[in-house]
Amino acid sequence: MTRALLLRLSHMVVVLFGIVLLSFVMMDFAPGDFLTQMALNPQISPKTIAALREQYGLGLPFPEQFGRWLTALLRGNLGYSFSYHLPVSTLIAQRIPMTLLLTGTAVLLSWGAALPLAVFGARRAGGVLDRFLLSFSYLSISFPSFFLAVLGLLLAEKTGLFPIGGARSSLPAGAGEGTRILDLLHHLILPATTLALGSFGVLYRLMRSSVLEVISQPYMNAARSRGLAERILFWRYLFRNAINPLVTLFGMELGGLLSGAAFTEMVFGWPGMGRLMLHAVMTRDLYLVMGGLLMGAVLLLLGNLLADGLLYLLDPRTRETP
Repeated sequence: MTRALLLRLSHMVVVLFGIVLLSFVMMDFAPGDFLTQMALNPQISPKTIAALREQYGLGLPFPEQFGRWLTALLRGNLGYSFSYHLPVSTLIAQRIPMTLLLTGTAVLLSWGAALPLAVFGARRAGGVLDRFLLSFSYLSISFPSFFLAVLGLLLAEKTGLFPIGGARSSLPAGAGEGTRILDLLHHLILPATTLALGSFGVLYRLMRSSVLEVISQPYMNAARSRGLAERILFWRYLFRNAINPLVTLFGMELGGLLSGAAFTEMVFGWPGMGRLMLHAVMTRDLYLVMGGLLMGAVLLLLGNLLADGLLYLLDPRTRETP
């Protein structure tokens, strides 16, 4: 187990280096930089632009510029944001908790609803509820996340039951911590539900197919013929084997939610990494873009590592060494 973990971590380091190198190359090949638009302002002299370019290191050759950034990264420094005039680590520390709150809530909603409903629907395949859930899953897959977010905004505007956007309301100065938490959760409902609906359909269909496959296996009939209780059949044989294919997709599901969260955050005005990264890309804020891409890659790799760990615990076959 220790050897496999160390090997997986070494692979993650190589993949992470490849991601940051490719991202830096793409940013370097893109025309212009943060100072290009500033240079169009006649009130800013070319000497000032040249001094800023030298200060930020934007005029350096690619190998030297990447080497400087990588050296600073190994020391725990993600660089300095040109547009926000703050360290990149400070900006990410302010925004990443909100994105993790949004995506974490969406994961709990989508997985918490899709898995039990898929088991229930598969065990009553062809029933009214199963047909309804299949139709609903097709609809959730068909609509892109930004369209669902727009529908959520229309719902909030028409009903007045939910805030239109943002993460917090203007509360009185003396509002207690409980009131502030409830206000945050009230703002969280629509964007988290929108994000969860986008993945519900895929999870439901995969889990339903997996349950139907496991039910038809000979070992299930053998276990049932031994007179085992339904609770034991469900947890030890059905659920534990049916969920394995979905566990392997958990890491990719997390990455997909992070990319989908960017659109959802922009539509709902949620103060997370999505809006920060959009502004960074639009302004060509190099080190902020690299910091955001690095955090996204780290979360994706950690999600895959967590999925492998869960699969190791659930499936004894993964513990076998060749």
